[in-house]
Amino acid sequence: MTARQPLSIADAQARTGIRIRPMTGALGARVEGVDLRQPLSPERREVVQAAFDEYLLLTFPRQEALSPQEHMAFSEIFGAHQDLPHIPLVEGYPKLQKVLAETTHVKGQIVGQNWHSDSTFLAAPPLGVAMRAVELPDYGGDTSFVNVCVAYESLSPALQQQLAGMRAVHSATRVFGKAAQEREVQLTMRANTSVDEGERESVHPVVRTHPRTGRKGLFVNRVYTQRFEGWTAEESAPLLQYLYSLYDKPEFGCRVEWHPNMMLLWDNRFTQHRAIFDYQGKRRYLVRTTIQGERPA
Repeated sequence: MTARQPLSIADAQARTGIRIRPMTGALGARVEGVDLRQPLSPERREVVQAAFDEYLLLTFPRQEALSPQEHMAFSEIFGAHQDLPHIPLVEGYPKLQKVLAETTHVKGQIVGQNWHSDSTFLAAPPLGVAMRAVELPDYGGDTSFVNVCVAYESLSPALQQQLAGMRAVHSATRVFGKAAQEREVQLTMRANTSVDEGERESVHPVVRTHPRTGRKGLFVNRVYTQRFEGWTAEESAPLLQYLYSLYDKPEFGCRVEWHPNMMLLWDNRFTQHRAIFDYQGKRRYLVRTTIQGERPA
């Protein structure tokens, strides 16, 4: 018997009614024709998975009246829930995390303003995040994303070859470890976040490979990466800073404008993101689920 070929994105509109609208040349697509309150059929699930593999970042507009259970059920299509030790939880929902900026918050209290992949200090960082807008300021509060595969592919073959055998040390010391305690203003964290947990180190490859597509991407970031394995922090800094500079190239990324009830799904392994805090004095509330990842390879 001949195996059925995976449904291509080009077939999506005709066969399922799902419409995939690319956002930029680097990453991102808008998915229309999907009501996340309803379970996805196997064929529609395959379309969404194919789009996620290709575009790494998907938006689902107008997901009104989506319940916490429906939100969690959608993210579980891509993997089990992963708890993170520092992100506050929605009361009554241990699998639902909140991203909240109050009107009184200042810049130093807002998490995620530098380029990062979430929680790379863990041995198995998250695969992805599904986040929905609940309450938004009347302007501002966008999130920027960069495709780290495109960044890697821009490097010379010689530098790609050098990075291929390298590993980097990650920890959360600057987020909720000892280094964070030295800040004048503390980030908004879960009440029982452990400083000791923030000092734990994990070692990951500098370049990782997408397990479904085989595409390679950089896996170092400003927030959690401390140094290259076997190198001092001082020795590591020049090369790390060069790699980080690639994330600022606008042609490698996109900027997502949030809309009420929009669901955003991103691949945490092969994108990085940063929050844009340009709405001080206004409230911004989003809820998210985190999808369990594998050990980087």
